[in-house]
Amino acid sequence: MQAMASSCIRLSVCALLLWALGAAAQYDRSFERELFKTRFEQEVKFRAAAIHVAWGAEALCDETTQVEPFVLLSVHAMRRRLDEADMSLFREVTGMDGKWRVVWADEGAPEELHLRDVVTHVNGRPLPGGGTRFEMGALLRGGSMMSNDDGGFWDVMLKARKEADERQAMQLTLEDGRKLSVETQKGCAGSVTASAWDNDPDTFWRMGTQRAKIPANAMIEARTADEFRWLAAFGTYFQASQGAIKASQKSEGVSTGFMVGKILALAVPGAGMLLAAAEAQAERAIAVDSIVGSADLFANEVVASLGGDAAAGLRLTERLMARGIKVDAVMMDELRRSNAADHAERIRVIQAAQAAQAERERSDARAHEEAERRRALLKLLPPLLK
Repeated sequence: MQAMASSCIRLSVCALLLWALGAAAQYDRSFERELFKTRFEQEVKFRAAAIHVAWGAEALCDETTQVEPFVLLSVHAMRRRLDEADMSLFREVTGMDGKWRVVWADEGAPEELHLRDVVTHVNGRPLPGGGTRFEMGALLRGGSMMSNDDGGFWDVMLKARKEADERQAMQLTLEDGRKLSVETQKGCAGSVTASAWDNDPDTFWRMGTQRAKIPANAMIEARTADEFRWLAAFGTYFQASQGAIKASQKSEGVSTGFMVGKILALAVPGAGMLLAAAEAQAERAIAVDSIVGSADLFANEVVASLGGDAAAGLRLTERLMARGIKVDAVMMDELRRSNAADHAERIRVIQAAQAAQAERERSDARAHEEAERRRALLKLLPPLLK
Protein backbone atom coordinates (compact mmCIF):
# COMPACT_ATOMS: atom_id res chain seq x y z
CA MET A 1 0.00 0.00 0.00
CA GLN A 2 2.82 2.39 0.92
CA ALA A 3 4.57 1.74 -2.42
CA MET A 4 1.28 2.30 -4.25
CA ALA A 5 0.69 5.55 -2.36
CA SER A 6 4.21 6.77 -3.16
CA SER A 7 3.65 5.88 -6.82
CA CYS A 8 0.38 7.81 -6.88
CA ILE A 9 2.07 10.81 -5.28
CA ARG A 10 4.86 10.69 -7.87
CA LEU A 11 2.32 10.43 -10.66
CA SER A 12 0.37 13.37 -9.27
CA VAL A 13 3.52 15.47 -8.98
CA CYS A 14 4.53 14.52 -12.52
CA ALA A 15 1.07 15.35 -13.82
CA LEU A 16 1.18 18.71 -12.04
CA LEU A 17 4.63 19.46 -13.48
CA LEU A 18 3.50 18.51 -16.96
CA TRP A 19 0.43 20.72 -16.60
CA ALA A 20 2.59 23.62 -15.36
CA LEU A 21 5.05 23.18 -18.22
CA GLY A 22 2.19 23.00 -20.70
CA ALA A 23 0.61 26.15 -19.27
CA ALA A 24 3.95 27.96 -19.35
CA ALA A 25 4.53 26.91 -22.94
CA GLN A 26 1.05 28.09 -23.87
CA TYR A 27 1.70 31.44 -22.16
CA ASP A 28 5.02 31.86 -23.93
CA ARG A 29 3.47 31.16 -27.32
CA SER A 30 0.66 33.59 -26.53
CA PHE A 31 3.27 36.26 -25.90
CA GLU A 32 5.06 35.43 -29.15
CA ARG A 33 1.76 35.38 -31.00
CA GLU A 34 0.98 38.92 -29.87
CA LEU A 35 4.56 40.03 -30.57
CA PHE A 36 4.46 38.71 -34.13
CA LYS A 37 1.06 40.29 -34.74
CA THR A 38 2.11 43.69 -33.37
CA ARG A 39 5.41 43.84 -35.21
CA PHE A 40 3.83 42.79 -38.47
CA GLU A 41 1.25 45.57 -38.09
CA GLN A 42 4.08 48.04 -37.36
CA GLU A 43 5.84 47.08 -40.56
CA VAL A 44 2.68 47.43 -42.65
CA LYS A 45 2.09 50.90 -41.17
CA PHE A 46 5.65 51.90 -41.98
CA ARG A 47 5.48 50.61 -45.56
CA ALA A 48 2.21 52.48 -46.12
CA ALA A 49 3.76 55.62 -44.59
CA ALA A 50 6.70 55.32 -47.00
CA ILE A 51 4.31 55.46 -49.97
CA HIS A 52 2.36 58.40 -48.54
CA VAL A 53 5.66 60.20 -47.95
CA ALA A 54 6.89 59.47 -51.48
CA TRP A 55 3.71 61.04 -52.85
CA GLY A 56 3.51 63.90 -50.36
CA ALA A 57 7.19 64.89 -50.65
CA GLU A 58 7.29 64.85 -54.46
CA ALA A 59 7.62 68.65 -54.63
CA LEU A 60 10.62 68.55 -52.26
CA CYS A 61 12.52 65.76 -54.04
CA ASP A 62 15.16 66.28 -56.72
CA GLU A 63 14.64 62.77 -58.11
CA THR A 64 11.11 61.48 -58.74
CA THR A 65 9.38 58.44 -60.20
CA GLN A 66 5.95 56.83 -60.35
CA VAL A 67 4.94 55.01 -57.16
CA GLU A 68 2.37 52.22 -56.79
CA PRO A 69 -0.67 52.56 -54.48
CA PHE A 70 -0.20 49.25 -52.67
CA VAL A 71 2.23 47.32 -50.45
CA LEU A 72 3.32 43.73 -51.03
CA LEU A 73 4.95 41.64 -48.29
CA SER A 74 6.08 38.05 -47.84
CA VAL A 75 8.35 36.17 -45.47
CA HIS A 76 11.16 36.99 -47.91
CA ALA A 77 11.04 40.59 -46.66
CA MET A 78 12.10 39.44 -43.17
CA ARG A 79 15.80 40.14 -42.86
CA ARG A 80 16.34 37.91 -39.82
CA ARG A 81 15.79 34.20 -40.29
CA LEU A 82 13.40 32.63 -37.78
CA ASP A 83 13.68 29.03 -36.65
CA GLU A 84 11.09 26.53 -37.86
CA ALA A 85 8.79 26.81 -34.83
CA ASP A 86 8.78 30.62 -34.86
CA MET A 87 8.28 30.78 -38.61
CA SER A 88 5.33 28.40 -38.37
CA LEU A 89 3.72 30.60 -35.70
CA PHE A 90 4.49 33.77 -37.68
CA ARG A 91 2.78 32.38 -40.76
CA GLU A 92 -0.24 31.34 -38.70
CA VAL A 93 -0.60 34.73 -36.98
CA THR A 94 0.03 36.99 -39.98
CA GLY A 95 -1.15 34.90 -42.92
CA MET A 96 2.17 35.56 -44.64
CA ASP A 97 4.10 32.93 -46.58
CA GLY A 98 6.61 32.76 -49.42
CA LYS A 99 4.20 34.53 -51.79
CA TRP A 100 4.01 38.29 -52.27
CA ARG A 101 0.65 39.32 -50.84
CA VAL A 102 -1.19 42.65 -50.76
CA VAL A 103 -1.10 43.90 -47.16
CA TRP A 104 -2.20 47.50 -47.79
CA ALA A 105 -3.91 49.30 -50.66
CA ASP A 106 -4.62 53.00 -51.04
CA GLU A 107 -8.01 54.19 -52.23
CA GLY A 108 -6.37 54.83 -55.61
CA ALA A 109 -5.75 51.10 -56.12
CA PRO A 110 -8.16 49.12 -58.34
CA GLU A 111 -11.26 47.89 -56.52
CA GLU A 112 -10.47 44.40 -57.85
CA LEU A 113 -7.22 44.35 -55.83
CA HIS A 114 -7.96 42.91 -52.39
CA LEU A 115 -5.96 42.40 -49.21
CA ARG A 116 -4.17 39.01 -49.17
CA ASP A 117 -4.29 38.75 -52.97
CA VAL A 118 -1.10 37.12 -54.28
CA VAL A 119 0.81 39.05 -56.95
CA THR A 120 3.05 36.81 -59.06
CA HIS A 121 4.26 39.22 -61.78
CA VAL A 122 4.67 42.97 -62.19
CA ASN A 123 4.88 44.25 -65.77
CA GLY A 124 5.33 40.64 -66.83
CA ARG A 125 8.35 40.02 -64.62
CA PRO A 126 8.04 37.32 -61.94
CA LEU A 127 8.46 38.43 -58.34
CA PRO A 128 11.37 36.38 -56.99
CA GLY A 129 11.82 34.81 -53.60
CA GLY A 130 14.33 36.12 -51.11
CA GLY A 131 18.07 36.36 -51.59
CA THR A 132 20.96 36.45 -49.15
CA ARG A 133 22.89 39.43 -47.89
CA PHE A 134 26.30 39.19 -46.22
CA GLU A 135 26.24 41.12 -42.95
CA MET A 136 29.98 41.59 -42.45
CA GLY A 137 29.31 43.87 -39.50
CA ALA A 138 28.04 40.79 -37.67
CA LEU A 139 31.68 39.92 -37.05
CA LEU A 140 31.78 42.83 -34.62
CA ARG A 141 28.78 41.64 -32.62
CA GLY A 142 29.25 37.89 -32.89
CA GLY A 143 26.05 37.36 -34.85
CA SER A 144 25.17 35.59 -38.07
CA MET A 145 26.83 37.02 -41.19
CA MET A 146 23.94 35.86 -43.37
CA SER A 147 20.57 37.56 -43.55
CA ASN A 148 17.59 37.55 -45.89
CA ASP A 149 17.44 40.22 -48.56
CA ASP A 150 14.53 41.19 -50.81
CA GLY A 151 16.73 42.95 -53.36
CA GLY A 152 15.32 40.89 -56.23
CA PHE A 153 11.80 42.03 -55.40
CA TRP A 154 12.87 45.68 -55.40
CA ASP A 155 14.72 45.28 -58.69
CA VAL A 156 11.38 44.30 -60.28
CA MET A 157 9.40 47.07 -58.56
CA LEU A 158 11.89 49.84 -59.38
CA LYS A 159 11.93 48.81 -63.05
CA ALA A 160 8.12 48.85 -63.09
CA ARG A 161 8.13 52.32 -61.53
CA LYS A 162 10.51 53.58 -64.19
CA GLU A 163 8.32 52.11 -66.93
CA ALA A 164 5.26 53.73 -65.36
CA ASP A 165 7.20 56.99 -65.46
CA GLU A 166 7.34 56.50 -69.23
CA ARG A 167 3.51 56.58 -69.34
CA GLN A 168 2.94 52.88 -69.06
CA ALA A 169 0.41 51.78 -66.43
CA MET A 170 1.73 49.20 -63.99
CA GLN A 171 0.45 45.71 -64.82
CA LEU A 172 -0.12 43.14 -62.07
CA THR A 173 -0.66 39.43 -62.62
CA LEU A 174 -2.42 37.70 -59.72
CA GLU A 175 -2.14 34.08 -58.69
CA ASP A 176 -5.71 33.39 -59.78
CA GLY A 177 -4.86 34.51 -63.32
CA ARG A 178 -6.40 37.97 -63.17
CA LYS A 179 -4.46 40.84 -64.75
CA LEU A 180 -4.94 44.33 -63.36
CA SER A 181 -3.82 47.69 -64.69
CA VAL A 182 -2.80 50.00 -61.85
CA GLU A 183 -2.58 53.78 -62.08
CA THR A 184 0.47 55.13 -60.27
CA GLN A 185 1.26 58.55 -58.82
CA LYS A 186 4.44 60.60 -59.04
CA GLY A 187 6.54 60.58 -55.88
CA CYS A 188 10.09 60.61 -54.57
CA ALA A 189 12.48 58.14 -56.17
CA GLY A 190 14.01 55.13 -54.44
CA SER A 191 12.60 52.82 -51.80
CA VAL A 192 12.71 53.07 -48.02
CA THR A 193 12.14 49.86 -46.09
CA ALA A 194 12.33 48.49 -42.58
CA SER A 195 11.98 44.95 -41.27
CA ALA A 196 10.66 44.18 -37.81
CA TRP A 197 12.85 41.05 -37.96
CA ASP A 198 16.34 42.34 -38.63
CA ASN A 199 19.81 40.93 -37.96
CA ASP A 200 21.02 44.49 -37.34
CA PRO A 201 18.03 46.27 -35.77
CA ASP A 202 20.08 49.32 -34.76
CA THR A 203 21.69 49.88 -38.18
CA PHE A 204 20.79 52.26 -40.98
CA TRP A 205 22.16 51.44 -44.41
CA ARG A 206 21.78 52.66 -47.94
CA MET A 207 22.40 50.78 -51.17
CA GLY A 208 23.39 53.41 -53.71
CA THR A 209 20.56 55.83 -54.42
CA GLN A 210 17.92 53.13 -54.83
CA ARG A 211 17.26 51.65 -51.39
CA ALA A 212 17.56 52.65 -47.75
CA LYS A 213 16.85 50.60 -44.63
CA ILE A 214 15.56 52.29 -41.48
CA PRO A 215 16.74 50.68 -38.22
CA ALA A 216 14.16 48.19 -36.97
CA ASN A 217 14.53 49.51 -33.41
CA ALA A 218 13.29 52.92 -34.52
CA MET A 219 10.36 51.54 -36.51
CA ILE A 220 9.27 49.25 -33.67
CA GLU A 221 9.31 52.19 -31.24
CA ALA A 222 7.22 54.44 -33.53
CA ARG A 223 3.71 55.01 -32.21
CA THR A 224 1.91 57.54 -34.38
CA ALA A 225 1.31 58.03 -38.10
CA ASP A 226 3.51 61.14 -37.92
CA GLU A 227 6.40 59.16 -36.41
CA PHE A 228 6.14 56.49 -39.11
CA ARG A 229 6.08 59.19 -41.75
CA TRP A 230 9.02 61.02 -40.20
CA LEU A 231 11.14 57.85 -40.36
CA ALA A 232 10.10 57.20 -43.95
CA ALA A 233 10.89 60.80 -44.90
CA PHE A 234 14.29 60.61 -43.20
CA GLY A 235 15.19 57.63 -45.38
CA THR A 236 13.65 59.23 -48.47
CA TYR A 237 16.04 62.18 -48.20
CA PHE A 238 18.98 59.86 -48.80
CA GLN A 239 17.33 58.55 -51.96
CA ALA A 240 15.82 61.63 -53.57
CA SER A 241 17.85 64.65 -52.42
CA GLN A 242 20.47 65.84 -54.88
CA GLY A 243 22.80 66.68 -51.99
CA ALA A 244 22.51 63.17 -50.59
CA ILE A 245 22.89 61.63 -54.04
CA LYS A 246 26.10 63.59 -54.67
CA ALA A 247 27.48 62.51 -51.29
CA SER A 248 26.65 58.92 -52.14
CA GLN A 249 28.34 59.19 -55.53
CA LYS A 250 31.50 60.60 -53.93
CA SER A 251 31.69 57.62 -51.59
CA GLU A 252 30.94 54.96 -54.20
CA GLY A 253 34.63 54.67 -54.99
CA VAL A 254 35.02 53.30 -51.47
CA SER A 255 31.89 51.19 -51.12
CA THR A 256 28.45 50.39 -52.47
CA GLY A 257 26.66 51.44 -49.29
CA PHE A 258 27.29 52.27 -45.66
CA MET A 259 26.42 51.43 -42.11
CA VAL A 260 26.62 54.10 -39.46
CA GLY A 261 28.10 53.92 -35.98
CA LYS A 262 30.44 50.94 -36.44
CA ILE A 263 33.34 49.87 -38.63
CA LEU A 264 31.78 49.70 -42.07
CA ALA A 265 31.11 46.32 -43.61
CA LEU A 266 30.90 46.05 -47.36
CA ALA A 267 29.10 43.52 -49.50
CA VAL A 268 30.72 43.80 -52.93
CA PRO A 269 29.48 41.31 -55.56
CA GLY A 270 31.85 38.36 -55.49
CA ALA A 271 33.89 39.53 -52.52
CA GLY A 272 33.60 40.96 -49.03
CA MET A 273 36.02 43.04 -46.98
CA LEU A 274 36.25 45.15 -43.87
CA LEU A 275 37.37 48.75 -44.00
CA ALA A 276 40.03 50.01 -41.63
CA ALA A 277 38.66 52.22 -38.87
CA ALA A 278 40.23 55.35 -40.39
CA GLU A 279 38.72 54.66 -43.82
CA ALA A 280 35.35 53.98 -42.21
CA GLN A 281 35.42 57.32 -40.41
CA ALA A 282 36.33 59.11 -43.64
CA GLU A 283 33.42 57.57 -45.54
CA ARG A 284 31.03 58.22 -42.70
CA ALA A 285 31.97 61.90 -42.73
CA ILE A 286 31.38 62.10 -46.49
CA ALA A 287 28.25 60.00 -46.78
CA VAL A 288 26.38 60.54 -43.54
CA ASP A 289 27.40 63.18 -41.06
CA SER A 290 27.28 65.98 -43.61
CA ILE A 291 23.65 65.30 -44.48
CA VAL A 292 21.81 63.69 -41.56
CA GLY A 293 20.98 67.13 -40.15
CA SER A 294 19.44 68.05 -43.49
CA ALA A 295 17.53 64.75 -43.46
CA ASP A 296 16.04 65.70 -40.07
CA LEU A 297 14.75 69.01 -41.42
CA PHE A 298 13.54 67.43 -44.67
CA ALA A 299 11.55 64.90 -42.62
CA ASN A 300 10.09 67.69 -40.46
CA GLU A 301 8.86 69.52 -43.55
CA VAL A 302 7.42 66.41 -45.18
CA VAL A 303 5.40 65.50 -42.08
CA ALA A 304 4.15 69.08 -41.81
CA SER A 305 3.19 69.13 -45.50
CA LEU A 306 1.07 66.02 -44.86
CA GLY A 307 -0.78 67.87 -42.11
CA GLY A 308 1.18 66.34 -39.23
CA ASP A 309 3.36 67.51 -36.36
CA ALA A 310 6.86 68.50 -37.51
CA ALA A 311 8.25 67.61 -34.07
CA ALA A 312 7.31 63.92 -34.42
CA GLY A 313 10.90 62.84 -35.09
CA LEU A 314 12.15 64.81 -32.11
CA ARG A 315 9.68 63.08 -29.80
CA LEU A 316 10.65 59.69 -31.21
CA THR A 317 14.36 60.41 -30.64
CA GLU A 318 13.72 61.54 -27.06
CA ARG A 319 11.78 58.35 -26.35
CA LEU A 320 14.51 56.19 -27.87
CA MET A 321 17.10 57.96 -25.71
CA ALA A 322 15.01 57.64 -22.55
CA ARG A 323 14.65 53.90 -23.12
CA GLY A 324 18.31 53.44 -24.00
CA ILE A 325 17.51 51.94 -27.41
CA LYS A 326 20.42 51.81 -29.86
CA VAL A 327 19.68 53.36 -33.25
CA ASP A 328 22.15 54.57 -35.88
CA ALA A 329 21.71 57.75 -37.97
CA VAL A 330 18.08 58.35 -36.97
CA MET A 331 19.08 59.09 -33.36
CA MET A 332 19.75 62.83 -33.04
CA ASP A 333 22.62 64.17 -30.97
CA GLU A 334 22.22 67.35 -28.90
CA LEU A 335 23.00 69.71 -31.79
CA ARG A 336 20.62 67.95 -34.17
CA ARG A 337 17.86 67.93 -31.52
CA SER A 338 18.31 71.66 -31.00
CA ASN A 339 18.20 72.37 -34.73
CA ALA A 340 15.21 70.07 -35.25
CA ALA A 341 13.32 71.69 -32.37
CA ASP A 342 13.96 75.21 -33.70
CA HIS A 343 12.97 74.14 -37.20
CA ALA A 344 9.78 72.44 -35.96
CA GLU A 345 8.83 75.56 -34.02
CA ARG A 346 9.32 77.74 -37.11
CA ILE A 347 7.13 75.36 -39.09
CA ARG A 348 4.49 75.51 -36.34
CA VAL A 349 4.48 79.32 -36.50
CA ILE A 350 4.21 79.25 -40.28
CA GLN A 351 1.40 76.68 -40.11
CA ALA A 352 -0.46 78.84 -37.56
CA ALA A 353 -0.08 81.89 -39.80
CA GLN A 354 -1.26 79.87 -42.81
CA ALA A 355 -4.26 78.61 -40.86
CA ALA A 356 -5.13 82.16 -39.75
CA GLN A 357 -4.80 83.42 -43.33
CA ALA A 358 -6.97 80.57 -44.62
CA GLU A 359 -9.61 81.40 -42.01
CA ARG A 360 -9.53 85.09 -43.01
CA GLU A 361 -9.94 84.11 -46.66
CA ARG A 362 -12.88 81.83 -45.79
CA SER A 363 -14.43 84.63 -43.74
CA ASP A 364 -13.96 87.12 -46.58
CA ALA A 365 -15.47 84.61 -49.03
CA ARG A 366 -18.50 84.12 -46.75
CA ALA A 367 -18.93 87.90 -46.41
CA HIS A 368 -18.67 88.31 -50.18
CA GLU A 369 -21.28 85.59 -50.77
CA GLU A 370 -23.61 87.22 -48.25
CA ALA A 371 -23.19 90.62 -49.91
CA GLU A 372 -23.93 89.08 -53.32
CA ARG A 373 -27.11 87.49 -51.96
CA ARG A 374 -28.26 90.81 -50.53
CA ARG A 375 -27.61 92.61 -53.82
CA ALA A 376 -29.56 89.92 -55.65
CA LEU A 377 -32.48 90.35 -53.24
CA LEU A 378 -32.43 94.15 -53.63
CA LYS A 379 -32.63 93.75 -57.41
CA LEU A 380 -35.74 91.59 -56.99
CA LEU A 381 -37.53 93.98 -54.65
CA PRO A 382 -38.58 96.75 -57.12
CA PRO A 383 -40.41 94.36 -59.53
CA LEU A 384 -42.13 92.74 -56.57
CA LEU A 385 -43.29 96.11 -55.18
CA LYS A 386 -44.89 96.99 -58.51
